[in-house]
Amino acid sequence: MKLSELIRNISVTEIVGEAEVEITDIQYDSRKVTGGSLFIALKGTQFDGHRFIVDAISSGASAVAVEDNSIVNDDYFLSHHTTKLVVPNTRRALALLSANLFNHPANRLKLVGITGTNGKTTSTYLIKSVMKSAGEKVLLVGTIDYLLDDQPFEQATHTTPESLDLNRMMASAVERKATCAVMEVSSHSLVMDRVYGVPFNVAVFTNLTQDHLDFHKTMEEYFRAKKVLFDDLLPNAFAVSNLDDEYGRRIVADTRARKVFYGFDSNADFCIVRSSFGEEGTLVVISYQGKEFLITSRLVGKFNAYNLAASFAAAVMMGYDGKAAADALSGVEMVKGRFERVDSGKGFLVVVDYAHSPDSLQKTLQAAKEILQASGKNGRLVTVFGCGGNRDRGKRPKMGKIAEDLSDMVIVTSDNPRDEDPGAIVDEILAGMTQRDNAVLRIVDRREAIRESVRLARENDIVVIAGKGHEQYQEIKGVRHHFDDREEVEKVLGLRS
Repeated sequence: MKLSELIRNISVTEIVGEAEVEITDIQYDSRKVTGGSLFIALKGTQFDGHRFIVDAISSGASAVAVEDNSIVNDDYFLSHHTTKLVVPNTRRALALLSANLFNHPANRLKLVGITGTNGKTTSTYLIKSVMKSAGEKVLLVGTIDYLLDDQPFEQATHTTPESLDLNRMMASAVERKATCAVMEVSSHSLVMDRVYGVPFNVAVFTNLTQDHLDFHKTMEEYFRAKKVLFDDLLPNAFAVSNLDDEYGRRIVADTRARKVFYGFDSNADFCIVRSSFGEEGTLVVISYQGKEFLITSRLVGKFNAYNLAASFAAAVMMGYDGKAAADALSGVEMVKGRFERVDSGKGFLVVVDYAHSPDSLQKTLQAAKEILQASGKNGRLVTVFGCGGNRDRGKRPKMGKIAEDLSDMVIVTSDNPRDEDPGAIVDEILAGMTQRDNAVLRIVDRREAIRESVRLARENDIVVIAGKGHEQYQEIKGVRHHFDDREEVEKVLGLRS
């Protein structure tokens, strides 16, 4: 494609060099540049792509897009027969250029984007189940997997991939006859314009609680990042929001899309009028436009009632039949690492969950407590958890207090310490706990902590191992070591060699 065609409808403040040069691909990593590439100099959180312009030109880049026009002078570009594009924002330019290069694949898909602190992953799988049951071929993009229907499509590297990779993925999915896509949209991706210009048909807000403040600094900044998804919706789209959440109305206040609310609040468009929760799953009855729809799900806990309601609302707004959507949602068995149950065979239950924020830990433990109370067998709740390194330190003592308040016994351990001392992270968690009655144990080695939790478990107990969920690694000093909580549990129970 000619550069002049590639930049159509894109704001370019200056072009130095030949605009009719042929462009074969776009790259934002200078190490992947070859002859014919358009290199986009992105400003990232750790590196500035403008520092690698000379490397890109040396590798044969036909053109380079910059927003900082002072790094490499025009004579250098001209002497190397490389065209320079100056744009106001290279991240937004990358999103729009990528869409042009791949012939706007998003326009050929029915798109649902889900944002919020918790519930994004589960909701993507739930919505995918409705789409698939209606005969659609579905691309799923999220934290655990990138899937086309149920088959791995690419390796999941980010919750929401960079705009170039996202457009390439959508184009490939369309070539393979995909008709729909459902994706998690992270706050990082919204700040970094990874979904800039993507025409979502439906956007869903789950909730907003403390997380990622190492990146966003304040809750208000975190909120504003999430709000971008709804502010950018087109008038013919739907903004589906949680009316029970304190941010539920604010986040859609400025959207041009039609606002639709779900929740237990009687003013919600999709109102949960009845619900029950137990070890075997969740039952919800949702009222919409005078009709009631029953969903009986294997997913556990009140938080999953919200995920089911959000997914049902999104499906109906996409045009799917309500009864068929409710039936499809009822058929979803489990999402990996989300209240994933392991039957010990010894009379107690082990749950592996991704909960790694104060709110998600609280909701997971409350769901476990509800199961224990419903059984009436006086079982105990034993919790194993830690906090990741190089992340929001303010949540560590808060999570410690939540775990202690809701559990009969807590084992505080390591969870992806990254560049920090795992023992020091554990101590920051313990600072929020009273450590009453010797009910709190400090076992820094996560494998040993899991073993001890299973050893301590009695009949009718529930052991919750929180923080990593689907993850299959421990990140220590920049190195990822294989580690899977479920595998460790199964080894201790003799279910795996």
